Amino acid sequence: MNEKIWVAITAHKPLNRLNSLINVLNEYLRYPFQIAVRIYIDYDSQNDVELLENLLEPYKKLDAQVVVAAPGYENWYLTWAHKTDLALEILNRRADFYIYQENDMVITLENFLYWRKWRPVLGRRGLEPGFIRYEKHEGLKVPFDNHYIYSLTRETPNVWSDVGYRVPKILVVDYDIDFFVQVANPYYGAMILNQEDGDKYVRSDSYDPEKSYQKVGIRNWPIADRSSMGLAFEEIPLGLEHRRCVPLVRENGVYVPHTVGLIHHDDSKYAPELAATPTGVLDCKQMFTLV
Repeated sequence: MNEKIWVAITAHKPLNRLNSLINVLNEYLRYPFQIAVRIYIDYDSQNDVELLENLLEPYKKLDAQVVVAAPGYENWYLTWAHKTDLALEILNRRADFYIYQENDMVITLENFLYWRKWRPVLGRRGLEPGFIRYEKHEGLKVPFDNHYIYSLTRETPNVWSDVGYRVPKILVVDYDIDFFVQVANPYYGAMILNQEDGDKYVRSDSYDPEKSYQKVGIRNWPIADRSSMGLAFEEIPLGLEHRRCVPLVRENGVYVPHTVGLIHHDDSKYAPELAATPTGVLDCKQMFTLV
């Protein structure tokens, strides 16, 4: 395939979490597309560049390059270090798709193919394909960003506040997917844009580190989260809170997220914390109920 994907990855202190970065790159090796990967590291880690580039030798197929961020991109602001390069790629139409992600989000080939298939279909309704992040914990896939059980028929407690949330349902005609829904938290530590979306994104308030805050409302997303919001909060269809949708299928009489709509957070940061709470953790297959 001749399609090209430009990928920007944020990697703070990259040698400290090298395994996650390698897992991400290994997944991109599976893609039957032309890939260009740029890894943005913090200024204080510039002495690690030579070692990191040596470690990236097996990934020449991905045109993997290390970019040292300017000193101003400190701490969580590192997540915005790629924006100028992203804009140049988009405005010069150098790729077909543009991905930004954190260095521990494993976007599988199946994840990407699902996004590519459904973006035009959902786009006609002002929507876009989304994902549910999960961490592996004691044999479970824990949806730590959306840790409530969502009712498909009545109001559900909201992840963000005491205000209730009614799950929007988007019907489609498909053999593999029964319908799409929207969860309260659309964040997935990454964003995928096609050329059309990219042109809109770089001209939107969501592209601005300060103006983007006005878009997220009660979610109060911090600066790092807003870096990957893409068009999720731009031109939202009437009655909805965002644009991202996730696919459900019926399995043993229960509606569960389709595997293509699940994206792995290659860490064990949040699930153990939830497991220690009185309510414990959910598996992704327990997220939705009809009652």
